[in-house]
Amino acid sequence: MKNVLIVAGEASGDLYGAALARELFGKEEDLALWGCGGPRMEEAGVQLAYSIRDFSVLGFSEVVRKIPFFSRALSHMTALCREKRPAAAVLIDFPGFNMRLAARCRRLGVPVVYYISPQVWAWGKGRVHRLKELVEMMLVILPFEEEIYRQAGVPVRFVGHPLVEIARPKETPEAFRRRHRVPEGATLLGLFPGSRRHEVERLLPTMAEVVRRSREEGHEVYALIGAAPGLEDDVYRPLAGAGEIALVRNETYELLHAASFALVASGTMTVEAACVGTPMAVLYRVSATSYWIGRALVRVPHVAMVNILAGERVVPEFLQGEARAERILPVVEEWLRAPEKLAAIREKLQALRPLLGEAGASERAAEEVLRVAGGKR
Repeated sequence: MKNVLIVAGEASGDLYGAALARELFGKEEDLALWGCGGPRMEEAGVQLAYSIRDFSVLGFSEVVRKIPFFSRALSHMTALCREKRPAAAVLIDFPGFNMRLAARCRRLGVPVVYYISPQVWAWGKGRVHRLKELVEMMLVILPFEEEIYRQAGVPVRFVGHPLVEIARPKETPEAFRRRHRVPEGATLLGLFPGSRRHEVERLLPTMAEVVRRSREEGHEVYALIGAAPGLEDDVYRPLAGAGEIALVRNETYELLHAASFALVASGTMTVEAACVGTPMAVLYRVSATSYWIGRALVRVPHVAMVNILAGERVVPEFLQGEARAERILPVVEEWLRAPEKLAAIREKLQALRPLLGEAGASERAAEEVLRVAGGKR
């Protein structure tokens, strides 16, 4: 039986890895998938050596504290590769770990498919040349990434963004609101404080405070929290305004579709909201050390991916000290009073959809993985 290694270290990678795994199993019956990931990949049939819970960190300073663990995990995964001899290794984003694992795989003669590129366009452009030495194929999901790698002589294919097919609500906003007993006439606000515990702890109290103050101002606001897979309810309850805001699980796209707008942690969720067409305000807060290191390294004018894709500030960003209720509340108040502003944001988000490619990204990625696993150049 042919086996393929798949490694994801974050919730977004787990989402993409699960979609890829389902396509791989659909195309190749005699196949075993194993590696690192989360609950979605495990449900899709990937045997996990490590969970994304083990890998969860946020910011540079947090990574430093977990270096001993990552070193042990890297050695363990290398030993498993030596034992199992996978036909290919699919490494999904998570460059701090996966680029080191790619070097180990290369030395063992395991061909590497890197799926979801590190953000070399934002920082670390020297990584492009390092990746050229390590990968058999680079599969990118953003259109401008393909040319970066092609110019550097890296085998590359733009497969499109998997969220185009994944981020699809399964029911109407009206049905969702009825099922969750959202009062008729109330403004539904979706809260998405991130997929890591540290993110939730730093951002959810601020989001809950925005909701509380909006209600005090006389607005009929009903809020729901989109809980992340892998985080227990107990992570959210102490931070959600004494139980005043309910949790929703496994209904991310339904909540986004039904919400008038959302407060969103910076990351993949901004693209998910854009795919659904939900106006949002983006929050980002890490430790002071991590933030200033990031400021020194990153060379992009925006943090939110939707703003990077648009080349302009389509949705507001609240970073570090700006991610406070008193800063966010005026924007929320403006949106509550001027729905035409939300409509304008929706139009701009919808204009970004063609940039993400056509549906079928996971299938195209699976085709490339099986081609490399089969020894085809």
